[in-house]
Amino acid sequence: MTRARDKGLGHGLGARTQQRAQFLPLERDVTTPSLYNPRAPLRPPTPPPPRKQSNLLEDVRAAAIRDVLQPYLFDDTTFRELVCEELRAPVARPRIIEFGCGTGGLTVAALATRRDAVYHGFDRSEADVAIATCRLSRGGVQGGATLTAPFELDQRAIGEALQGLRADFLILPRFLQTVPICTAEGGGLNRVAFLALCHQLVKPGGRMLIIEDVYGEDADEQAELAFAWRNAFRARLTRDLENLRHALHGLDADLAARLGRLPGDPSLLGELRDRAQPKGAQVLPLGAWERMFEHLGFPFRAVRHTTQRQLYLFTVRC
Repeated sequence: MTRARDKGLGHGLGARTQQRAQFLPLERDVTTPSLYNPRAPLRPPTPPPPRKQSNLLEDVRAAAIRDVLQPYLFDDTTFRELVCEELRAPVARPRIIEFGCGTGGLTVAALATRRDAVYHGFDRSEADVAIATCRLSRGGVQGGATLTAPFELDQRAIGEALQGLRADFLILPRFLQTVPICTAEGGGLNRVAFLALCHQLVKPGGRMLIIEDVYGEDADEQAELAFAWRNAFRARLTRDLENLRHALHGLDADLAARLGRLPGDPSLLGELRDRAQPKGAQVLPLGAWERMFEHLGFPFRAVRHTTQRQLYLFTVRC
């Protein structure tokens, strides 16, 4: 009897359901209704917007202008020679890591000094690395070089890129000043943590070669350094003005034309400085750099630039 009632109940419910069920007419471009988004149009997922070609070309153009101006802002000849002298140490097939390789100015000199080296360079700017790749190719020293850009200040990502490579020489040309002094949790490595990682990436007996700007220890010393730097920058620009104008003409004709206002236009001098300097730099006084190295237990030697007194080369033995 129970089975009969259940069967009858099911039959009656099914019949009533069939009588009440109706299919609604679908409008054009509308999917079957759902509980979450009834009668919503079905559209394909939106792909991420591609990077505009104009932005990429602008980045390359800005990197090329920076590459032209930097030798006037920073006279790297002295430190480049000192770095290359270190690289001549009797190490068979040396491994070289460089953070902040930029457009490859120091890289070419290093690989020309040690053509047997295995080199891995890192930079945050793809445009800078594109110029560095061309420069290495023209110099005939690209064979043993690997360049990575952009990259994150993350220990795992750097380790994966290096694939176990440990360096005999690790070079940091004005790169530490772009590493944040403090970071929020999960925001990447801060400056001390990054320095500690760099030390781990160097073989025992290897060297870290660090080029950095310094601020004055007090307001008077900083004013003196800034005044000397500004005068030296102006003098180098005006001494080679025609060559500079020619180099910039194809990159920024307006900027090349305005160079005729030098040396008497301080606003133009400031614009040229801003275009040549790395973005987001946080420079420290000499004492702060020294205390940071001492805190990490690094034995180091500091050499001051002979003419640009705000530049130092720190050599750390690992």
